[in-house]
Amino acid sequence: MSNLRMNKYRAAMEVLERGRDLLVETLADSVLDQEENLVEGGFQFHEFLETQGARLHFLGLILGHLDQSAELLEESRAERPAPSPQPAKPARPRAKRRPRARGPQFSKPRKDSPPDSKEPLDEPPF
Repeated sequence: MSNLRMNKYRAAMEVLERGRDLLVETLADSVLDQEENLVEGGFQFHEFLETQGARLHFLGLILGHLDQSAELLEESRAERPAPSPQPAKPARPRAKRRPRARGPQFSKPRKDSPPDSKEPLDEPPF
């Protein structure tokens, strides 16, 4: 449906540039129609500059912003290569789980040594 590689900023600029062409053509006709009043440099001349000049100025600003955004988009697409498909990782065999160590409920009972004895608390297994 829509092309993902299309630069929407460039497309918007094309639309506005066609509109600018129509505006400039209308502007030229208006200047020629009001030639005598504009040459005098009076109120109509300043009024004409304020209205038509502001339109063209703002249109130029908008086109400049769109052009900058279009260039940034094109640069970012050029820098970043298309992602290559990652090869599937082979399945690793599952590691065997170790049993848990026995807790204190299964430990060997300790013998209490006599108070003045130097024997260890636990007897050696041998």
